[in-house]
Amino acid sequence: MTFLPWFDRIEGRIRAVSVAWAFACLMGMPVPGHAVESGKLVEKDGQYVFVESMDPATKLLLDRAYDKGIITRDERDKAIKDSEARAYIMQPSFKLWYDRGFNFSMNDNAFMLKIRGRMQLRETTRWRNDAWRNPGDAKNFPELLGVFGDYRANRSEDFASQFNLRRARLMFLGHLLSPDFKYFVQIGFETAENAQTPGSANLMDYYFLSTHLPLLNVQVGQYKVFFNRSQINNTASMQFAERAPVQDAFTASGLNRRDIGLTIMNDDEVYPVNYYLGIFNGAGPLFNRYGSYDSEEAVTGCPGGQTGGNPFPSPAGCPTNTRNLNSNFRNEIDKLMYAGRFQWNILGRPGYGEGDLAYSEAPQMAVGGGLAYNPGINTSTDNAFVGIDLANLNFRRQLATFGNGRQLGWGVVNYLTHAFDGVFKYRGFSLQGEYYFKNIDRTFNGRPCIQTAGTGGPCTAFSPGLLGNSMGWYVQSGYYLVPRKLEVAARYSYWDPDTNSGGDLIRQVDASINWFPFGTYDYQLMVTYTNMAMGTGGYAIGRSNPLPSTGGSQSTVPCPATFPSGCVPLDARGGTLIENAIRVQLQIFF
Repeated sequence: MTFLPWFDRIEGRIRAVSVAWAFACLMGMPVPGHAVESGKLVEKDGQYVFVESMDPATKLLLDRAYDKGIITRDERDKAIKDSEARAYIMQPSFKLWYDRGFNFSMNDNAFMLKIRGRMQLRETTRWRNDAWRNPGDAKNFPELLGVFGDYRANRSEDFASQFNLRRARLMFLGHLLSPDFKYFVQIGFETAENAQTPGSANLMDYYFLSTHLPLLNVQVGQYKVFFNRSQINNTASMQFAERAPVQDAFTASGLNRRDIGLTIMNDDEVYPVNYYLGIFNGAGPLFNRYGSYDSEEAVTGCPGGQTGGNPFPSPAGCPTNTRNLNSNFRNEIDKLMYAGRFQWNILGRPGYGEGDLAYSEAPQMAVGGGLAYNPGINTSTDNAFVGIDLANLNFRRQLATFGNGRQLGWGVVNYLTHAFDGVFKYRGFSLQGEYYFKNIDRTFNGRPCIQTAGTGGPCTAFSPGLLGNSMGWYVQSGYYLVPRKLEVAARYSYWDPDTNSGGDLIRQVDASINWFPFGTYDYQLMVTYTNMAMGTGGYAIGRSNPLPSTGGSQSTVPCPATFPSGCVPLDARGGTLIENAIRVQLQIFF
């Protein structure tokens, strides 16, 4: 019965005459000479069963009436056709059913909608050393408070235990007009573990995808940039409760995993070698570069809000500053981000999901790499209030959220980020890793002036050094002790956020045990242990000595108003921040 799998791919209604004709030909049976009614294939208990459109009792009565000569053959066939036509007209023009989500589809398959929900409920217990109380972390993940985004150190007590709705997602996906024109919408309602404000509804993804040409798929909208493995992977299929900090820091834009733009690519299910080429705003989700602005004097090209042309030099011929924080000039709005990725599926199709939940019977292996260029990211405006101003607050908060807080206050920067990754899976075993390098090119190459001798006076203190580049890597592995049910996994990550600084390395070790009661990601219980060591060394503008000043002496007591960041640096006391955490997480995907 070799033809049955072919029938498994049939959707919608079919003509019974075609089925009967094909079946008769395949089985060597005589082809019936009388009319045959139509029907459809119905899935029941994993098998397809042919169901006639006409009620069997009615058909039996018509056949008996014909056999006894009460009606003619033409009369019987007409009654059957009329019954079929009535049944077809009376049936609903759509279908509703549940299959890993609530599904709605038109009978002609011109429209399909699937609604899915996902929840990750988490309890986190953590132990931190005394360094988290003082100095805390003011460099990698600083808190930016108030309308000016003033720096605050991330400080806390040693012990914490809290519940958290880490992720709550609602997804709408399907196709329009044809199955080759797809759409995807995702709304998030969650809060991060260290969020400063309650969570709210947020549009995370909204895009359309055309798959009409396998060699040239087109995706447009807001979505995760196709750049590196951990950035593309969905949080529903991770081996650990959270990504390692290094995985968050090296996104394509340097700001967020998501962006607004367009990508062309080939079908990764058809071709073993895949490409992804995209162009984006480079400003993160639900944002564009019109939200990036500076202060400018009445004279075009002369920065406003400075003190004597500091901290970054003004062009020659600019007058004495007469404007401060007017934030009136939209700049860098001609810049776009460019991102590309290539991947070679050497063996099979390992996909982007972590671990080998499928328990692959054949080896799966792939290698890939990404390159992204995102120019014109303004980390502070060109005024004496370095890094504590109103302008570009959205950019600055995104940098701080993803661990790139050391790059704040250095003016306009251009990011060129490289990523290389590989993955291997076989019979429950998985191994994957990535290497990242970010070249940070500053538009203002000199050391910024931090302090001046009075308003408009000469510079008395520069930053002690220059911002370096950033690099990091991770490797992780897992194995299913019970195929498709019970997995153990481990990960090690390394991150150097500023290659020009010392004592700033971030190392993390994770171990996780994951239980999948039904052999899918839909229901999962995860227990992840994490040990992180974060160095506090290095210089950070607005948080380390010398602190920004508009003029005056830093030794003045009490603290003068000329020091908007305060007189005491946030890293006055050094140390390595140590955190041990256990996260117990339940995922339900319906």
